[in-house]
Amino acid sequence: MHKHIHKLVTAGLLLTWAYPSVAQEDEPSYDENTRECINLRQVRRTEVVDDRNILFYMRGATVYHNILPRQCGGLAREDRFSYQTSIGRLCRMDSIRVLYNDPFGLREGNRCSLGGCRKITKEDAAAYKDDLKRMPEANPLPMPAPEPIGGGEEETEEPEPL
Repeated sequence: MHKHIHKLVTAGLLLTWAYPSVAQEDEPSYDENTRECINLRQVRRTEVVDDRNILFYMRGATVYHNILPRQCGGLAREDRFSYQTSIGRLCRMDSIRVLYNDPFGLREGNRCSLGGCRKITKEDAAAYKDDLKRMPEANPLPMPAPEPIGGGEEETEEPEPL
Protein backbone atom coordinates (compact mmCIF):
# COMPACT_ATOMS: atom_id res chain seq x y z
CA MET A 1 0.00 0.00 0.00
CA HIS A 2 2.86 2.39 0.83
CA LYS A 3 4.34 1.79 -2.61
CA HIS A 4 1.11 3.04 -4.25
CA ILE A 5 0.98 6.15 -2.06
CA HIS A 6 4.65 6.84 -2.77
CA LYS A 7 4.00 6.59 -6.53
CA LEU A 8 0.99 8.96 -6.28
CA VAL A 9 2.96 11.52 -4.27
CA THR A 10 5.87 11.32 -6.71
CA ALA A 11 3.53 11.76 -9.70
CA GLY A 12 1.87 14.73 -7.98
CA LEU A 13 5.23 16.40 -7.35
CA LEU A 14 6.31 15.86 -10.94
CA LEU A 15 3.09 17.45 -12.20
CA THR A 16 3.51 20.38 -9.81
CA TRP A 17 7.04 20.99 -11.07
CA ALA A 18 6.04 20.58 -14.73
CA TYR A 19 3.01 22.90 -14.79
CA PRO A 20 4.11 26.14 -13.10
CA SER A 21 5.88 27.29 -16.27
CA VAL A 22 2.70 26.71 -18.30
CA ALA A 23 0.54 28.51 -15.73
CA GLN A 24 2.91 31.49 -15.66
CA GLU A 25 2.64 31.96 -19.44
CA ASP A 26 -1.13 32.50 -19.13
CA GLU A 27 -0.76 35.02 -16.31
CA PRO A 28 -0.97 38.65 -17.43
CA SER A 29 1.96 40.87 -16.65
CA TYR A 30 1.09 43.30 -13.88
CA ASP A 31 2.63 46.66 -13.21
CA GLU A 32 1.60 49.92 -11.55
CA ASN A 33 -0.94 50.55 -14.36
CA THR A 34 -2.79 47.24 -13.93
CA ARG A 35 -5.53 46.61 -11.41
CA GLU A 36 -7.30 43.46 -10.34
CA CYS A 37 -10.60 45.34 -9.77
CA ILE A 38 -12.32 48.57 -10.75
CA ASN A 39 -14.91 50.45 -8.70
CA LEU A 40 -18.28 50.36 -10.47
CA ARG A 41 -19.32 53.70 -8.97
CA GLN A 42 -16.50 55.34 -10.93
CA VAL A 43 -17.51 53.83 -14.31
CA ARG A 44 -19.17 56.42 -16.57
CA ARG A 45 -19.51 54.21 -19.65
CA THR A 46 -18.14 51.10 -21.31
CA GLU A 47 -17.22 50.46 -24.91
CA VAL A 48 -16.97 47.01 -26.44
CA VAL A 49 -14.11 47.08 -28.96
CA ASP A 50 -14.30 43.47 -30.15
CA ASP A 51 -15.00 39.98 -28.79
CA ARG A 52 -11.99 40.19 -26.48
CA ASN A 53 -11.51 43.86 -25.52
CA ILE A 54 -13.61 46.25 -23.42
CA LEU A 55 -12.81 49.85 -22.51
CA PHE A 56 -14.07 51.19 -19.17
CA TYR A 57 -14.27 55.01 -19.13
CA MET A 58 -14.07 56.23 -15.55
CA ARG A 59 -14.87 59.56 -13.93
CA GLY A 60 -12.06 61.95 -14.68
CA ALA A 61 -9.72 61.10 -17.52
CA THR A 62 -8.99 57.48 -16.61
CA VAL A 63 -9.66 54.64 -19.05
CA TYR A 64 -9.16 50.96 -18.23
CA HIS A 65 -8.58 48.44 -21.00
CA ASN A 66 -9.77 44.95 -20.13
CA ILE A 67 -8.47 42.09 -22.26
CA LEU A 68 -10.62 39.01 -21.74
CA PRO A 69 -8.63 35.76 -21.40
CA ARG A 70 -10.66 34.21 -24.26
CA GLN A 71 -12.89 35.31 -27.13
CA CYS A 72 -16.44 36.10 -26.01
CA GLY A 73 -18.70 35.13 -28.92
CA GLY A 74 -21.33 37.74 -29.79
CA LEU A 75 -19.91 40.49 -27.55
CA ALA A 76 -18.85 42.81 -30.40
CA ARG A 77 -21.97 42.13 -32.46
CA GLU A 78 -24.38 42.82 -29.60
CA ASP A 79 -22.19 45.59 -28.11
CA ARG A 80 -23.59 45.17 -24.59
CA PHE A 81 -23.17 42.97 -21.55
CA SER A 82 -24.43 42.48 -18.02
CA TYR A 83 -22.70 41.58 -14.77
CA GLN A 84 -23.61 40.83 -11.18
CA THR A 85 -21.57 41.78 -8.18
CA SER A 86 -22.27 42.25 -4.50
CA ILE A 87 -19.11 44.18 -3.67
CA GLY A 88 -19.45 47.15 -6.04
CA ARG A 89 -16.36 46.19 -8.04
CA LEU A 90 -15.63 44.25 -11.19
CA CYS A 91 -12.56 42.10 -10.81
CA ARG A 92 -10.37 39.85 -12.90
CA MET A 93 -12.09 36.49 -13.37
CA ASP A 94 -15.56 37.96 -12.67
CA SER A 95 -18.11 36.98 -15.29
CA ILE A 96 -20.01 39.12 -17.74
CA ARG A 97 -22.93 37.95 -19.89
CA VAL A 98 -23.56 39.04 -23.48
CA LEU A 99 -27.03 40.64 -23.81
CA TYR A 100 -29.06 39.63 -26.87
CA ASN A 101 -32.20 41.25 -28.29
CA ASP A 102 -35.18 38.98 -27.88
CA PRO A 103 -38.80 39.59 -28.99
CA PHE A 104 -39.66 39.93 -25.29
CA GLY A 105 -36.72 42.15 -24.32
CA LEU A 106 -33.08 41.44 -23.57
CA ARG A 107 -31.83 37.96 -22.72
CA GLU A 108 -28.48 36.91 -21.33
CA GLY A 109 -26.25 34.76 -23.49
CA ASN A 110 -22.59 33.70 -23.37
CA ARG A 111 -20.78 33.96 -20.05
CA CYS A 112 -17.22 35.25 -20.28
CA SER A 113 -14.49 35.99 -17.73
CA LEU A 114 -12.83 39.37 -17.40
CA GLY A 115 -9.08 39.88 -17.40
CA GLY A 116 -7.09 42.45 -15.45
CA CYS A 117 -7.73 46.16 -16.12
CA ARG A 118 -4.82 48.14 -17.53
CA LYS A 119 -4.91 51.92 -17.15
CA ILE A 120 -4.47 53.76 -20.46
CA THR A 121 -5.01 57.34 -21.65
CA LYS A 122 -8.01 58.47 -23.70
CA GLU A 123 -5.62 59.07 -26.59
CA ASP A 124 -4.33 55.50 -26.36
CA ALA A 125 -7.92 54.21 -26.33
CA ALA A 126 -8.79 56.25 -29.44
CA ALA A 127 -5.63 55.07 -31.24
CA TYR A 128 -6.37 51.46 -30.29
CA LYS A 129 -9.92 51.68 -31.70
CA ASP A 130 -8.68 53.39 -34.87
CA ASP A 131 -6.13 50.64 -35.49
CA LEU A 132 -8.84 47.99 -35.22
CA LYS A 133 -11.23 49.87 -37.52
CA ARG A 134 -8.62 50.52 -40.19
CA MET A 135 -9.33 48.32 -43.18
CA PRO A 136 -6.36 46.46 -44.61
CA GLU A 137 -5.07 47.96 -47.84
CA ALA A 138 -5.96 46.07 -50.99
CA ASN A 139 -3.05 44.95 -53.12
CA PRO A 140 -4.62 44.16 -56.48
CA LEU A 141 -2.82 41.77 -58.77
CA PRO A 142 -1.50 43.26 -62.02
CA MET A 143 -3.74 42.62 -65.01
CA PRO A 144 -2.27 40.74 -67.97
CA ALA A 145 -1.79 42.64 -71.23
CA PRO A 146 -4.87 42.43 -73.44
CA GLU A 147 -4.70 40.01 -76.33
CA PRO A 148 -6.38 40.57 -79.70
CA ILE A 149 -9.77 38.90 -80.10
CA GLY A 150 -9.55 35.63 -81.95
CA GLY A 151 -6.25 34.61 -80.38
CA GLY A 152 -4.05 36.30 -82.98
CA GLU A 153 -5.37 34.36 -86.00
CA GLU A 154 -5.66 36.21 -89.29
CA GLU A 155 -9.10 37.47 -90.11
CA THR A 156 -10.92 35.58 -92.81
CA GLU A 157 -13.36 37.03 -95.26
CA GLU A 158 -17.03 36.59 -94.61
CA PRO A 159 -18.72 34.01 -96.85
CA GLU A 160 -20.99 35.41 -99.55
CA PRO A 161 -24.69 35.12 -98.85
CA LEU A 162 -26.60 32.55 -100.88
